[in-house]
Amino acid sequence: MDTVNSRTIFLVFLLISSFVDARGTGSLYSSPNMERICGKTIQLNGDSLPGTFFSLSSGFYRENLECLLTIQAATVNQRIIIVVDKMDIACGGDKLLIYDGKKDYVSLMNPTDSSQCGIQQYYLRTNTTNTVVIEFISNNDGKVGSGFVLNVAINFPVHSCSQNENLYRCRNQFCISNFFNCDDRNWCGDNTQKFVCR
Repeated sequence: MDTVNSRTIFLVFLLISSFVDARGTGSLYSSPNMERICGKTIQLNGDSLPGTFFSLSSGFYRENLECLLTIQAATVNQRIIIVVDKMDIACGGDKLLIYDGKKDYVSLMNPTDSSQCGIQQYYLRTNTTNTVVIEFISNNDGKVGSGFVLNVAINFPVHSCSQNENLYRCRNQFCISNFFNCDDRNWCGDNTQKFVCR
């Protein structure tokens, strides 16, 4: 009987733990794991999808993986904020590459090894286009990590950033949708929306 009760308590604990973990990714703007949408283009817009988040792998990612994902804002004058909210990528060949507009070395926004692998968290913003291309590559050296979580949001290039326009200004001066206000994800890159709830 004690064994059954112990097992029941353990299962309840696992269930509660899973629920708490799920709460951390409880945003309405979620997408599937990146592995399931390789080669796709996600079109963002200000009305219904001002941003999205997705992960590479929920466990350990596969070896010999090549995955390319394109995310595009609705208008050419919009820019995109990319927040690397979590990263665990084995260095020595596995890498996350983020491009402004198209996949070429000149457009690479995270050119250093420390931003392509390891555990660093950071954010970027496209400077010249309304499109970000995200590429993940893994080799077969036997070393893998748990992957990453990215938050990607439209940066609206307006002067007023007015709440009347359903926008708000991050502390880093980026202007994003007010839909993210009080959301549990780091859409600004500086956690503004966790503290500016209105």
